[in-house]
Order: sequence, then C-alpha cells, then structure tokens
Amino acid sequence: MQILKIHNLNSILSFQWIKLILCALLLITLQNPVNADPVSDYKKGNEFYQKQDYENAIKIYEGLIKNGDASAEVYYNLGNCYFKTDNIAHAMLNYERARKILPDDDDINFNIKIASLKVVDKMDAVPEIFYKRWLKAIASEFATDSWSTFLIVCTWLLFLFFAIYVVSPSASMKKFGFVSGIAFILVTAFVFVFTEKSHSMNFVDQQAIITSASVYVKNSPDEKGSDQFIIHEGTKVDVLDALGDWKKIRIANGSIGWLKLNEIEVI
Repeated sequence: MQILKIHNLNSILSFQWIKLILCALLLITLQNPVNADPVSDYKKGNEFYQKQDYENAIKIYEGLIKNGDASAEVYYNLGNCYFKTDNIAHAMLNYERARKILPDDDDINFNIKIASLKVVDKMDAVPEIFYKRWLKAIASEFATDSWSTFLIVCTWLLFLFFAIYVVSPSASMKKFGFVSGIAFILVTAFVFVFTEKSHSMNFVDQQAIITSASVYVKNSPDEKGSDQFIIHEGTKVDVLDALGDWKKIRIANGSIGWLKLNEIEVI
C-alpha cells in the first residue's frame, strides 16, 4: 500500500508539473502571439496605403519594423505614409533609413528631394575638401555589403595572381601574375578605403532628424545654456557627441550646438 501511495503521489506531482508548463506556455503565447507572416502584413499595409488609409498603413509598417522585419521597402512605404499625412519629420527619417539600405535607389533619393522642399530650414552646406567629397560620393554608390563583397573578391584575386607568380613554371605567366598582383594591390587598397568609408557613413557616423516642430540649439548641454540658433522638424543633423540626455549636433552650414535627446531621432 505504501508503495502504491508513493507512486500515485508522484503521478499527481508529475501531472501538476505538466499543467504548470502548459499554463506557462499558454501565457507566453497570449502575451507574445505568433506574428503573422511579414509578407502578408506588408501586403496588408500596401492595401491600406492604396485605400488612402494611411494611419492603419503606418501601424502595419511600424509593427513590421518593431518585429525586426524592417527593409528598405518598408521604410520607404512608411515614409510615403508620413509624407501623405504631412508628418515631414518622420517622412524624412524613414526615407533616410531606406537610403542607408539602398543608397543608389532612384525612387528613395527622389522622394527625399521632394520631402526636403517642405523642410523649413534651407541652408548651404559647408564645402568639403574635394577628395573628401569624391570619397563620399564614390562610397555612396553602393551599399556597404556590396563594397565588402568587392573587397573579398579583390583579395582572392590578389592571392590568385601571386600564386600564379610563385607556382607557374612559365616566365610569361610569372610576369602576368606579378604585374596583375601589383595592380590588384592598388585596386584592393582603393576598395578597402571605399568599404571603410561606406561602413563609417552607415554604421559609425551618426545622423539624425529633428522631430520637434522647432528647437533652440544651445551652446552647452544645459537648460541654462545660451540659445545659439533655432532649427525645425525634418532638418538632418550630424551627431557628434552625447552627454546624458543631450546630443551635440552639427547642421549643414557647420554650426554646432547641443539639444535634448528627445528632440531628434537617429537615422
């Protein structure tokens, strides 16, 4: 009898554990419902957009981004929705995020130009030294992943040509391998510079969009700091530094100052 009672008690405890596990899984499922197919959600967002139901389209696209399903197309369409609702700051923000993924996309770049016409602040950029301008222009021609692929290909070709130089018994092939190897040292070096610049522009150098209607930029990270100048929503700035709830920024004309973190969104 004693053995039977112990066996029954273990069975009851096991059953209780199973119930607890099932309840926990049910709670997790209720709190984190299985997300619908992102492709279906994307199509649903597009349907809302075509019906001019921009608010619901925004909810769908923002949900995709929140769930980690962001893409250039999602950012681009979200920017269009915000543009249609006259939210220029978030239109610019999402267009710029789309451009970080597809820097050479004509539609994205065109819409950025159109949205920029509605930005209040119009300022002339400080001219850069010519070689920095060329470097940035060339690095912007392709996405960072593309530059990385070019660099890998060039590196392998470099090794191949030097292998030909070392291994080939033919004098003409050795000469070909040597000359090609020297040439590809230069090519690989240039591609490395462009890859590094592209990576820096997209992942290291921070830029942000002003999301407040207007904001006074101060000369120090303090509410008591003197007002330097005023900028408006939609303006793109370079983020230079951070201190607590403050960001040090630079605008296109070279002016520098501090503003609150909640007044901008990083691209």
